[in-house]
Amino acid sequence: MAMQLTHQHPRLLKTERARGEHGYVMAMFGLLLVPLLLMVGLSVDVGYWYSRAQQIQKAADAAALAGVVWLPDVTTAKVYALEAAKRNGFESGKDDVTITVTQVVGRNRRLRVTIMDASNGSFFYGKLTGKTISLQRKATAEYVMPVPLGSPLNQFGGGAYSDPTIAAGSQPNFWGNIHGPYTDNIKGDAYAPSCRGSDNCSSVSNDSYRPSGYLYSIDVPAGVSDMNIQIFDAGLYDRGADESVETGDRVYTGTGTTNTTWTLYDKDSTELDVSDNPTAVSTGFCTSGSGTWGIAQGGDSTIFKGKWSTICTKSGAVPVGRYLLRVQTSGTGSSANRYAIRAIAGSATKPRIAAYGDMSMYNNVAAGNATFYLAEVDPVNAGKTLELSLYDPGEVGKTSTTSGDGTIQIIGPSGSVVATCSASATNGSSIASTLTPCQFQSADNGNALFNGSWVTLDIPIPTNYSCTLGTIPGCWWRIKYIIDGQGNDTTTWAAQVIGDPVHLIEE
Repeated sequence: MAMQLTHQHPRLLKTERARGEHGYVMAMFGLLLVPLLLMVGLSVDVGYWYSRAQQIQKAADAAALAGVVWLPDVTTAKVYALEAAKRNGFESGKDDVTITVTQVVGRNRRLRVTIMDASNGSFFYGKLTGKTISLQRKATAEYVMPVPLGSPLNQFGGGAYSDPTIAAGSQPNFWGNIHGPYTDNIKGDAYAPSCRGSDNCSSVSNDSYRPSGYLYSIDVPAGVSDMNIQIFDAGLYDRGADESVETGDRVYTGTGTTNTTWTLYDKDSTELDVSDNPTAVSTGFCTSGSGTWGIAQGGDSTIFKGKWSTICTKSGAVPVGRYLLRVQTSGTGSSANRYAIRAIAGSATKPRIAAYGDMSMYNNVAAGNATFYLAEVDPVNAGKTLELSLYDPGEVGKTSTTSGDGTIQIIGPSGSVVATCSASATNGSSIASTLTPCQFQSADNGNALFNGSWVTLDIPIPTNYSCTLGTIPGCWWRIKYIIDGQGNDTTTWAAQVIGDPVHLIEE
């Protein structure tokens, strides 16, 4: 029998081929669907975990910043750090969250907060494995104290008159200074006088007037005992027109009088905030001594004039911390009170005194060179900018044998003149915008070039800046006066490192 051949229409062949391809695609899709779902699910989970980690980091940052300002009181710092973390959604001991708050070893102004959430859920991973993910983030915050000014020792100011036993080369070469409220601030004190342009003004004309006067920090390390805080020539005793006599106290006009008030403050738990320190009187800190004085102009001269007088004695071990001493003036006089401060101790370890934030000082250096301690800059500030503000600096008197010229140099911890700095002045003078090296002329032929004006110097701190705090010269920057004449100069200095004093750091 012959075989019968059939012929299939081409369209039917294409249809069957299409059906086959469709089936293949569906089969492959089915095979790929599971990994695709895994990838989608995991991508959703990873996105969630990333978002959750950001929330944890934000809470850790907030907690560290909230707590660090309470150091060195670690207990209180921990309380505020945990409260901040809770406000941001994380409470230690709840929902498998653990929060640790610790002071960084060796750095008493750094606080580290670590937050661990041990059981983070998921949309897919948990259902697949039955497990949760543990996430942990940490943050470290620190605060930087105002730059110490004027002294690396246990004495601020003074000279041969206050202590003739100190060798000439070791003299501080200046006196602390505060003017009466009705003094013209163009005389060199930027903040204590209420007047500008004339003495005995009828209303406040100095926009920078600050009746709270000046603060000094007395830093007490471990091991200090039997501390006496003393002030030399604490009252105002006029030495006449020749301001080179003794301390150089001066009454400029016969109108009104000036009273001087000294107040010692006890330490507290907020080292960064000096506005809430209790007085030594209120806490009973002083074993003997009043802890506060109010001295009328010329008053109690047998106690204070030309003498070291003790405002407070603390017998026995002195608690570690920062104590503050304030000097301020009141009354209607135009005057200048000059003084020195020291903290002596029966122990080998001594306290240290420095001006806090800014300082007014007076020097009566004769022709030649004089170097003053300006500011101690912590190595943690490497790479930042040190801003120096000098008010009415470097006045020099001309004599029959001198030119009356003056130059100011900024000396780094290495002992060399700083290589470069940016400069500006509020009197619109022609001071160069860039000083190379960092020095400028302050007086010319007996004429003060910055009378009643601020000079601001911005100095880049090298990224490799390194020094040892608490040593001499250590991390201290200095000012050098080079003068050819008589340097009866009252001036006000301030220093700060540009940047947020409370900030997060990378570790």
